Order: sequence, then C-alpha cells, then structure tokens
Amino acid sequence: MNKLRKKITFVAFAAVTVVFALAVIFTFVGLRLYNIRRSDGMTHLIEINNGYIPRSLEFESLDPDYRLYFLQIDDESAYRTRYFIVYFDEYFSVDAVNINHIASVDESEAVDKASEALEKRSSTGSIEEFRYRVTPLDSGGYSVVFVDCSEMINTQKSILVILSCIAADFVIIITVIFSVLSKKVVRPFEDNAKKQKQFITDASHELKTPLTIISANAEVLAYKYENNEWITNITDQVEKMAKLINELLTLTRLEEIDSDLIVEPINLSSIVNETASEFDENFERKNVETVKDIEDNIVINGNSEQLKRLVSLLTENASKYVSENGRLEISLHRESSFTILEIFNTCELRNDIDYSHLFDRFYRPDSSRTSKTGGHGIGLSIAREIVNLHGGTIEALPENDGLRFKSKISNRLKLNKPKKSELATPDENRTPTFWVR
Repeated sequence: MNKLRKKITFVAFAAVTVVFALAVIFTFVGLRLYNIRRSDGMTHLIEINNGYIPRSLEFESLDPDYRLYFLQIDDESAYRTRYFIVYFDEYFSVDAVNINHIASVDESEAVDKASEALEKRSSTGSIEEFRYRVTPLDSGGYSVVFVDCSEMINTQKSILVILSCIAADFVIIITVIFSVLSKKVVRPFEDNAKKQKQFITDASHELKTPLTIISANAEVLAYKYENNEWITNITDQVEKMAKLINELLTLTRLEEIDSDLIVEPINLSSIVNETASEFDENFERKNVETVKDIEDNIVINGNSEQLKRLVSLLTENASKYVSENGRLEISLHRESSFTILEIFNTCELRNDIDYSHLFDRFYRPDSSRTSKTGGHGIGLSIAREIVNLHGGTIEALPENDGLRFKSKISNRLKLNKPKKSELATPDENRTPTFWVR
C-alpha cells in the first residue's frame, strides 16, 4: 500500500500545485492588465488636457467614460506621476519636447523613444518601463505621451514573489498533511487487500489436502484400471487445479514483495537466451521460424528468479498460441533508462478482443482456446506484477499477423542487501506434491 500512499500524496501535490500556480498566474495577469488599463487612462488624460494632469475637482467634472480606466486622481497625482511628451509635425520632425515632469529621461532619449513608438504604428503600447499613447493632431502632426510605469512594474514583481512564496508554503504544508493523513485513508483498503490475500493463501492451502488425496486415489485406481478415460480426466483436472493454486500463491506473494525485492546485478541477455531456449522443442513441433535479436551483455539491477519467470511466462504463452508454420521473434535491447524485451508470435487476431485486458486475472477471451492450451488467465497477471516490481511496464500490441508483448524494465533499480528472501518459498507455502502419472 506504500505505492497507493505515494500516489495519493503525489496527486494531492500535483492538484494543489496546479491550483496555486493558476491562482498566482491569474492574479499576476489580472494585476498587469489593470495597471496597463490605468496607465493608458493616464496617457489619455494627459493628452486631452494639453500635457498636464488635472486636479481632483477638474477630474470629477470630466466625462464619466474616463472612469473605465480605473483612474483615481487626487491633488497629489500631478506630482506623483512621471511622464513626458514629444510633439511631431506632419513631416515627422520633432516640433517640441516636454520633459518637465520626469528627471530620468533627457531630451534626446525622449525623442528616440517617441520615434520608436511612431515606427510601431500602434496607438498604445509599451517601451521598456514606459507606456505610451500616439495621438494624431489637427495640424497633421502627432503627440506621443509616455508615462513611467516602473513603480507599478516593481510592485507587480514584488506581489508575484510574495504570492509565489505563499503558494509554495501552502503546497508544502498541504502535501505534508496529505502524506500524514494518507496512511489513515488507505488503511481500510490495506486491510481489505490483506484479507483478500490471506483468503487466497488460506483457501489455497486448504485445497492442497483434498487435492493430494484425490491425486493419490486416482493413482491407485490408475494401477488397478489401466487406460481408464475417467481416471485420466480426474488426473488431468487435478494437475490443472494444482497449477492454478500455485499461480495464485505466486501472484499473492509477488504483490506482497513490494520494496523487499532482492535486487542484484544480473546479465539479462544470458537469462533471456537460456530461458527462451527451454521452449525450442515446443516451437519445432509447430515448425515455427524463430528469430532472436538479443543484445549481448546487458547487465541490469534486478531479481534473477523473477526475470527468468517473466521470460518463461511470455515465451510459454507464445508457444501455446503461435500459429502452425508461424514465426517467433525475441528481441532484447537497451533504450535510455529502460531495457526493452519484446516477444512476438504470429497468431490469428480477433476484432472483439480488447488486448489490454490480457493482463487481467482470469481474463478469457476464448474459453475453448483457453481450455485447449491449459491456461487460467493468471500467467500474464504474474508477468505484469514482475515488470511492475522492476519499475517498468508491459503491454500487448496487436500487429497485422500476430501479437507482440513489449516489456520495459527499468535500468535504475537500486541494489539492496538480501535480508530475508521473499522470493524463496517457505515450507508452509511450498508447491504441493501431487502423486500423478
């Protein structure tokens, strides 16, 4: 359940981060648009009042439309606002420059900025920390009013920093709270999962005794009544039941391993070669063409026994379903942070099957076919658990003439020191011995 807790914490962290990030962005954008609107209103006010800012009483008498700029004018506004104006004649020559209301800009710099504003061919805009307005004059020339917005810009930056710090603090606090509370949240799920696993384990062990007795009795009857069809059927079904029990126990143990997986350096190339070769005879009986593209000496950190089981499960699955006179492809290669294992076999594909469900427990797309091959729908579930334990993913990819299983195994698993092997089967969990022919 540690993975579930981590997922809950991560989802909470991501959600809170997105919410606060959007809040900061919307606040900043809204504040910026508000300040731009006010600056444009100020340039408009200066332009219609012949280059000066009116006092509060004069402003109150103006057209109410100017209130749309969110302007708040008092008797100190004329002294608080820094601005300059440049006038051009109809030939774009400088006619006059008014820099009486700003100290940080000289006449030459004011003319350069005004000329740049004219070249932009827009009535309003921004140049550095200034907001400007270009207005055509009745004489054919232009007036360009600039308002210094550096104070508002600095205020915006300060607000952005403060909001970002507050948001970051809240994200950390909320994430920590979720991390602490997630233990209580997942506890019912953890208890339920443990009960389910314990039920499977107990039921499997309880089934061992009657199966062993049935198997022993069938063996005795087989000696007494040779070549008896009914006894043979009993023996076959006992074997299938034994295999199913073992697969359920294996899957349950895999789900319990989690962080206790013993990880050590292994040569995956050798494992794939040796394990896949064990099924050569099966493929030869079906006259299958086998193509292997296995990169040499791929050494990763992983669990040798479990990866052998993975290769065995996928290759066995291919041997069951590969078409007669078909083709088998096994490839292994390293790709950035993952090692890719692919096993492809030709087979008949069906349009009514969702191949992503092949890894679900007891999934049977074709009952008759499953019966013939002897599968229970557990093997691929075990394969998925093994890949998950190795920090990877597995998927079934239908192709034109067959099915490809693609497994990604992480190259970044950390080594750990063996404490107590969760992979070794304890005495009470050993595979039951069935006395069958």
